[in-house]
Amino acid sequence: MTVRQGLIVFASLMISSVAHAEPVPSNTELFEMLKAQQATISELRTELKRMKQEQHNSVAAQPANVDTAAKQAGSEASQKTMAATAPAQTSPAYMEASTVPPTTGRGAYLGLFGGRASGGDSSTSQLGTVFYPEATGGPLAVDATGRTSSSSTGFVGTQIGYEWSYRSRLLPALKIDLLPAIEIEGLYLRNTRHNATLENSNARLSEQTFDDTFPTSTAVILANAVVGIRTPYQSITPYIGGGIGAARISIDGASSTQTDPAEPGINHFSTIPDSSVWGFAAQAKAGVRLALGDSAYMFGEYRYLYVGSVDQIFGSTANPTHAATTPWTVRFGDTSYNLFDVGVGLNF
Repeated sequence: MTVRQGLIVFASLMISSVAHAEPVPSNTELFEMLKAQQATISELRTELKRMKQEQHNSVAAQPANVDTAAKQAGSEASQKTMAATAPAQTSPAYMEASTVPPTTGRGAYLGLFGGRASGGDSSTSQLGTVFYPEATGGPLAVDATGRTSSSSTGFVGTQIGYEWSYRSRLLPALKIDLLPAIEIEGLYLRNTRHNATLENSNARLSEQTFDDTFPTSTAVILANAVVGIRTPYQSITPYIGGGIGAARISIDGASSTQTDPAEPGINHFSTIPDSSVWGFAAQAKAGVRLALGDSAYMFGEYRYLYVGSVDQIFGSTANPTHAATTPWTVRFGDTSYNLFDVGVGLNF
């Protein structure tokens, strides 16, 4: 109860006493009433002091509580900010790959190269018909078979391609960069002399043998896929590749001479000794490239070149001392070449 409330109560009592027209109290009664009023006032003052102390304590404690709440709110906000800005948890492999700076391939490039090619032997057969007179047995079918000799020759070539880069994530600890590329290559194997001895077994002749010569040149065009491997030695790049395409096999000045029974001076391909056909070609290669500055490079490589079987058509035999013949078909089996070359190139 406040002092104001106590005074109001006291005034109410006085008014109530007057209103009821009670008799005037004696001195003793007034003295007792005064003591009672003083006790009430004392109680009111004590209650007032207690309320003021509580209010003071509440005001004194409020800043501390506010500061604590602010600190807690600030801590929570800081934690939320840190959580929002913290990097996402990642696996060690991803972190390793992402911390390595990306690399780029050399882009478009153009190269020239040359070297030596060694060709293996291949199966060969010569097919045709000789129109002998009926008096000597009539037409004779020829199916002489044998193998061409192996040979070697020089070759030159050119290539144009485009190379990218790709970060391998299979072995990130090794920091391997793969450099895939696609390219078009052209090769030219200059004149290669293939010789063959062909045998034709038949009942009419005890032996029929041909010695043939085929001066051959081969032009090859290939579409390749190549993958280089970036090593810690940035200037050295090993690579492997392969491709498929077509080969133009040209024979100029072929000859076929029968040696048993001997027909000296007669070329059975006399009317048309030249022939050219297209065939299937494929290759595999491996090499190493050495950078010469930012845009130039040199390289050395090994290639395995495969040329599929083809049929070459030559002219018939035209000689006054020889019976007429059909055009001759010479069938060449698959041929393989081992090639070694060096070259230079430019990135652009």
